[in-house]
Amino acid sequence: MRPPEPCLVLDGSARVGVRVGVLRDGRWCGEGVAAEGALEATFGCAEVALRAAGLTLADIRSFAVCVGPGSILGIRVAALAARAWATLEPRPIFVWESLAAVAQAALVPGQSRPFVVALESRLKRWNTLVVTAEGAFDAPAELKPAQVLALGLPIVATTEAAAMIFAGARVVPTPWSLLPSLFATPGLLRLEAKPEALNPAADYATWDGERHRGPV
Repeated sequence: MRPPEPCLVLDGSARVGVRVGVLRDGRWCGEGVAAEGALEATFGCAEVALRAAGLTLADIRSFAVCVGPGSILGIRVAALAARAWATLEPRPIFVWESLAAVAQAALVPGQSRPFVVALESRLKRWNTLVVTAEGAFDAPAELKPAQVLALGLPIVATTEAAAMIFAGARVVPTPWSLLPSLFATPGLLRLEAKPEALNPAADYATWDGERHRGPV
């Protein structure tokens, strides 16, 4: 599924930093990247990306937001930004999941199946996604390192920290640069009017902003 273009793409799911890009003609035509937190940087990155693309917010035809798992605060800020902008002028919002994007990016150069994607979570745990031998994606799960190893599968990760914990793990770049082509992969993007932060931990609830609304 390709979103209507130009599409403003927001990713605040990383442990550090924010990325915003403008997708047009199947490629990035403007990007804003910051190492600061989502609260400080999301709107500034959007402004930089739009300016680099020679566009304004009024030119944007859709939004795409990463819903994690990852930084809950970063995802919340990106989701609220997209929802606010879509309220000003109705435009569709699409979402994608970080683990699935890494898995799809790993498959592009021919990663053999089955394997597991492992991204650092909290409390020395790892957000994981198993890609089966048939190419199906299992449900995300938050696991301890020993549980990840017990899967007995090749491990794909995006940080050197994973390689230090999981011997033999394949470290790949974050999939941001590949997103314009990955978005065409069936099932990676889905329509979502009210994006929620996804966290596979058993003691996390999804978040949609409703609890923070004041009295009407």
